[in-house]
Amino acid sequence: MEVHRCRFVPYPPSAINALAFSHSSSLTISSKGLSTLRLAIGRANGDIEIWNPLRGSWHQESTFRGAKDRSIEGLVWTHDPEEKDKNGSNLPGKLRLFSIGYSTAVTEWDLSTGRPIRHASANYGELWCMAAQPREGSLKKHDGNTINGISEDATRTQCLAVGCADGSIVLLSTADGDLTFQKTLTRPAKKKARVLSIAWQNNNTVITGHADSTIRVFDIRNGQQIRSMSLGIGPEGAPKEILVWSVKSMGDGTIVTGDSTGTISFWDAKNYSRLQRITSHKADILDLAVSIDDNSVFSGGMDRRTTLYRQSAGSRPGEKTRWVEIAHQRFHSHDVKAMAIFETKRISILASGGLDTAPII
Repeated sequence: MEVHRCRFVPYPPSAINALAFSHSSSLTISSKGLSTLRLAIGRANGDIEIWNPLRGSWHQESTFRGAKDRSIEGLVWTHDPEEKDKNGSNLPGKLRLFSIGYSTAVTEWDLSTGRPIRHASANYGELWCMAAQPREGSLKKHDGNTINGISEDATRTQCLAVGCADGSIVLLSTADGDLTFQKTLTRPAKKKARVLSIAWQNNNTVITGHADSTIRVFDIRNGQQIRSMSLGIGPEGAPKEILVWSVKSMGDGTIVTGDSTGTISFWDAKNYSRLQRITSHKADILDLAVSIDDNSVFSGGMDRRTTLYRQSAGSRPGEKTRWVEIAHQRFHSHDVKAMAIFETKRISILASGGLDTAPII
């Protein structure tokens, strides 16, 4: 009798901390997707996985190995400006991928070799969150109108807004294929409130969620704070300060936040007053995703729930629409830490991941 000895390499799975699609949602795309569409998955062991949708047959193309004792806590893609070929036709800009991981550096990755190209660090604190400036068309609503009359220039590069543990907000430039410090929007106050989440409301406005129960709005042109909105004091028996784990902006500028009380809040785009709040989770809401038509919002949290919200018309004539919880399901066996969405005219993809290590599409 022949005896065969088999040995298997142990594979310790690692939690998913970040998800990011390479392209923004767009209703001008009539096909089911883009040939260059990719999903980047950042894990707690420092690895980054690149997945190709392949029209529904998801394939892991490559894995970028991270450094020892490093994690991936944030991922963003940018597109370099379009270029002209010899015939004068437009060529799409180069895709670039950036990551942060509880350090003081932003890392850019080489998509062909899977190795870091460059790091950007300066005299600011540990980085907690990051967001890329919107591209042309990504600020337009589904009816073709722009927000506040702002239109994009296809020749401009996207800058990165980074939130730090000491409360500062830093802008990094991606111009000329480089990654350099541009300016600091705000200096830390005496009470240093960590910047836990960050998003762009438009090309000139950045929204941040903090660890001191506040959401703040900044104008990047002059670095001034436009408004500070407070969530108040935490519920009885819980910490007084509410953690704003996620902040997103809709196409019309409406701000959506998710916090440590399990509450999702909607804020007016102009006067920044709270329009509505829904306590739909039994624990912290860790991430949010907004559909391209602004009609659906998804939330994921520590209670393993993935929750869908939609606008509901009032029962009486003239009554304003309200956001309502439509449904929730537990696709994950543990915390839902990250969510990402991509939509065209024909498809809608929601990706989520967390401590159970398996991405859900």
